[in-house]
Amino acid sequence: MRQVLHIFLKDLRHYWRESAVSAGLLVAFAWNEMRGWAHDDAAAYGFGGFFSFGFLSGLIVALVPVAWSFLTVRAIQGESLVGNRQFWLTRPYEWKKLLTAKVLFVVTFVNLPLVITQVFLLAKAGFSPVQHAVGLLWMQIMMLLFFMLPVVALATVTATVVQMILASLIVVLYAVGMGVMSAYVPSSGFSGPMDSVTAGLLICGCLFVILIQYARRETTKARLIMVGLAVAMLLILAFTPYKTLVDREFPTLSLGQLPPLQISLLSPDKAFSEAGAPQENDEVQIRMPLRVSGIAPGSVLIMSGFLIEIESNNGLRWNSGWKSPGLFLFPEQDQSQIDFALKKKLLESLKSSSPVKVRVSLALSVFLDQHAREFVTPDGSFLLPEVGRCSAEGGYFRRIHCLAPLRGPSFMLMRADMSKDTCPLAKGEPLHLPGEIAWGWVQNGGSEPAEFGISPVKTVNLYLSSTNTSPRYWGLGICPGTELTLSNPQLMRRNQIAVQFENVPLLDYRQGEAKPSTIKVVLQSR
Repeated sequence: MRQVLHIFLKDLRHYWRESAVSAGLLVAFAWNEMRGWAHDDAAAYGFGGFFSFGFLSGLIVALVPVAWSFLTVRAIQGESLVGNRQFWLTRPYEWKKLLTAKVLFVVTFVNLPLVITQVFLLAKAGFSPVQHAVGLLWMQIMMLLFFMLPVVALATVTATVVQMILASLIVVLYAVGMGVMSAYVPSSGFSGPMDSVTAGLLICGCLFVILIQYARRETTKARLIMVGLAVAMLLILAFTPYKTLVDREFPTLSLGQLPPLQISLLSPDKAFSEAGAPQENDEVQIRMPLRVSGIAPGSVLIMSGFLIEIESNNGLRWNSGWKSPGLFLFPEQDQSQIDFALKKKLLESLKSSSPVKVRVSLALSVFLDQHAREFVTPDGSFLLPEVGRCSAEGGYFRRIHCLAPLRGPSFMLMRADMSKDTCPLAKGEPLHLPGEIAWGWVQNGGSEPAEFGISPVKTVNLYLSSTNTSPRYWGLGICPGTELTLSNPQLMRRNQIAVQFENVPLLDYRQGEAKPSTIKVVLQSR
């Protein structure tokens, strides 16, 4: 223990300046957070450019983890693990005690100030830190595993700060490349359980690199492990059987089970035919407007994914892969749409065989709208259960602005009859029609006690938007006195349905308004 304390105090003497800068940025971050709670959005544009509040706010948020990384790298590289001429071996330092001292240093000057800042912010926002102790602990664990652990692993295989910067640039380029590649891997948005596998692989790989460096200082082997980890994550992205995962998570309807909704295809507006379509890009945007019906009262559907399959008369086949639109469908709703892109060359190939056969598969999450309660929006500040401390804003935003402890609500739904709207009408704005229903929702998903991040106080803004049963798509809002129906939908089931449309003039579907159609519809199951 004396050796651990000796190394810790030595690091404190050597790196107190870096520690002070890190603490100072954390104080600036806390001040910036409290200033942002005033939700004065106009302040973000007060001076413009580099002096705007929005730019300075983002800069502080970015500099805090950079300062933590620099402090950690300096401390780790103080006893270099790269090469064969480490001076600390002559002390001699035991590697277990050296590693313990470094962990103690990081916890003391990164995690401890962060916990203090988070407790302070929670208290200033009006929330009890004691009641949210589990969530605060969760945030610390997530910060250690998914931020500090990779930083420490990189620090152990680099000898200088310059090498660390170069390694960080390589990691950033790798992450960008993975993001670009995911756009070309069909259905990669449905990674599902493989995300947990990738996260576990990252944590285990970083831990192994750290241990092998401190125990044996085999830098070449450690670097090869990191390269292998990157390759493994790349292979997981490229070769995960996404279609199998979708079929498992969203099974087809069983025999006799009614589909959660019925859809039919609407015809395109002829004004948006091929002659008037924009041709500047390599891809052409296709919009398929859908007529929606049959959604059971008291239920809410989320279109978690869709798959478009096209087959032409000459045998040409194409599919979009599973996409994640995240569209909400309500019982009052009668229209929706699916947007996707086609390469120009493919569209040219389809010209000679138009019309085509289009099969639309939908992955639907069916929620039962439960725990409905009436709520009249108060004036001034108020406590909204399951969300946090809120206030209703009139004027331009017409929303409820909330501060939530640690995380937003898993799923909260709002419903309002806009004929009873209390917001003042803008000049020229028509009155709301009786029965004009507006919806609002906030969904964070998961059951974790806290969201990943630095700030324990999350901003949640609640808006209303019209379904397409109403001609109005503007002028909706929440003001003091607005009557709302709040509820918490519960997931009941997930299903996959497929609908096939025959003789579709695909070339005509170019971002236009839709009209009723008599296109033949064939409901299919897989």
